[in-house]
Amino acid sequence: MTTLLVTLDLTPERSEDVLVRLRGEAAPWLRRLPGFATSRWLLTGAHDRCYVVVEVEDGYAADASRALHDAMAPGAHDTARSWWCERIEDVVDLGLAARPPVTP
Repeated sequence: MTTLLVTLDLTPERSEDVLVRLRGEAAPWLRRLPGFATSRWLLTGAHDRCYVVVEVEDGYAADASRALHDAMAPGAHDTARSWWCERIEDVVDLGLAARPPVTP
């Protein structure tokens, strides 16, 4: 499994509108990425940043990363928008957190 970390900067005053758009458009699009396995969306208490942890199957990491970069244009800071992508990183899960057992 390959983990990609996406950092989004949000305009706090417009964060509720951004969250509606992320839920309605970005999350469904993300689930269609090549090799998509799962994602986790994390919002800071100040509502000024959102972290998206995306896991894709190893054989699809390059395709998924390229699709994310093409769609989100990291680094393109545009204050006229309510959100923008700061960066996309390929990260390694160190496996230090205990995972609960899966029960049927």
